[in-house]
Amino acid sequence: MLRMNKKLLKSLALIMCIVMSFSVYLPKVNIKAKSTVYLSSTNMELTKGKKTRLRLKNAPKGAKITWKTTNKYAVVVSKKGTVRAVNAGNATIYVKYKNKTYSCKINVPDPDRQIKLNSQNVTLVENNTFQLVAETNSKVTYISENNNIATVDNNGLITAVNPGTVTITAKTATAFSKCTVQVQSADEQATSPDWIYNKSATGIRRITKRGTVVYDNICWVSNKAISFKIDNINENNIKKCVWSSSDKTVLSKPQKRDGSLITTDANTLKAGTAIVTAKVTNKSGKVSKYTSYVFVTTPAADKSKLTLYGKGVGNNRQQYVTFTGLNKFSTISVSNSNEKAASVQIFHDKMAVTGLSEGSGTITVTIDGKVIKIKYVTYNAIVTCGAAGIQKKRTTKITVSGAEGITPRYTSRNRKIATVKSDGTVKGVRSGVTYIDVKLGDYTKSFRIEVSATGMQTIIDRANYIVNHWKYSQAKRMKSGYYDCSALVWKGYKAYNNYQKKLGSSKWAYSAGELFDYLYSKNQIIYFGYTGTDDMKPGDLIFYGDYNNAVKYSTPGRTLDIYHVAMYAGNGQVVEKGGQTMSSNNTKYIVGIGRVVN
Repeated sequence: MLRMNKKLLKSLALIMCIVMSFSVYLPKVNIKAKSTVYLSSTNMELTKGKKTRLRLKNAPKGAKITWKTTNKYAVVVSKKGTVRAVNAGNATIYVKYKNKTYSCKINVPDPDRQIKLNSQNVTLVENNTFQLVAETNSKVTYISENNNIATVDNNGLITAVNPGTVTITAKTATAFSKCTVQVQSADEQATSPDWIYNKSATGIRRITKRGTVVYDNICWVSNKAISFKIDNINENNIKKCVWSSSDKTVLSKPQKRDGSLITTDANTLKAGTAIVTAKVTNKSGKVSKYTSYVFVTTPAADKSKLTLYGKGVGNNRQQYVTFTGLNKFSTISVSNSNEKAASVQIFHDKMAVTGLSEGSGTITVTIDGKVIKIKYVTYNAIVTCGAAGIQKKRTTKITVSGAEGITPRYTSRNRKIATVKSDGTVKGVRSGVTYIDVKLGDYTKSFRIEVSATGMQTIIDRANYIVNHWKYSQAKRMKSGYYDCSALVWKGYKAYNNYQKKLGSSKWAYSAGELFDYLYSKNQIIYFGYTGTDDMKPGDLIFYGDYNNAVKYSTPGRTLDIYHVAMYAGNGQVVEKGGQTMSSNNTKYIVGIGRVVN
């Protein structure tokens, strides 16, 4: 009895220890969770004009809590933690409680800096459309880099024209975004009965004049003789064969051929579909019936002559020939008499022809028995533009050589920026960017023309000389032979008509941040952030800083953390030592564009 009590006591003691361990462990977890203080959000995006409430969780009521924003121009915060987005930019909200600080990053997106497209990549079949939608508060202009591949209207509706790849650009005055469009051929995926291509199957086939059997769908041009044969059948066992046409307006009644029961001749009459039937009775009296569809077409080409150009005119120089009157079973074969002068690519209902080198030739296209000949001439034309950038009232010349007999046609897309004469002379009217289109037959080549204000080239040339020949020194920035970024801009502008006065001082160069503030006070900061080079002008000032802390309309230069200013030299170049091209690596740090001279 005593032994049993000892065992029982040990068991009870063990159970009590287990229970006590759980009872001690669980409350500790609950107490810790309830006492942990944390901020309700640590990262969020807030639209301008919207507000929300941040809460310091598990802080006791009445506790002393302080709230602070790092960027009052973007986000403000109340004493109770209500944050409100007042303008585009970034801010961090700091919350202090018991000598400990908590934070929440808030982004207020700038709708003028962004264009969100409903698709960045689109695949279309010829003649199909896609509605490109740009989410932005600004007016959008849509541009196709090659209208032969796909067009886009003023509302963003893309229409696929010919097979190929093209880029569609959606742009506003301050932003742009691109969509790549892949256009596929509209080739019909025709399905045929299994026996059509089975050479061992018995059935009605078309035969050539030489009696060769064609193992394919019977697709033949109208108004032409056609012959049929029952293939893979022993004619010696046949007593009788009766041929017929289901539609004698499409296919005439087949006529027996002397000396053969299984071969017949007919004529196609007009476009349409008929069924040719052979009713066969063998010598034992058994009757079998064989049928086959006959598709009658009227093939034609929309061009009989092509003017082609070699590599000297650039890419996207292919010309398209479209075929009509085809059936989905139509067969096309092509031969090219001069493969050195042009290359050919066939799609179901069209053909792409690309010039290679000088020469001429003939493309022979056979469609359903009809022969179509297309002649072409390839010129080794070279189209050049004397200068991509000119000053107002100055000229440059577009020249076309190697295209004798072809009269170029010139068009300016914006005559307010530059005009062009019939001889290719381009004249600057006012500063800005336009495109000059040179049309050679069915081919169009475009040149981007950048017009600068009077004297601006002198300013840019001087700045380029200084940056490549003088020494960089912030301490000696205003002395001859030395420069820093803002002094470089100032000294460049001084080279023409004392234009440095337009930068705020005739004797001293402002720092980059101070210069931004000065131009902002004169309403000469034309963009906050970066815009495409088509919206910039030579001589524009490019300010670099931290756009995440940039706030449109109300932020002074220092709040933007501006650390650098450069001059736009035109044609995508920046005045920097050795020259520099605008790219995503440097444009992502641009916080504003200043325009000193229009």
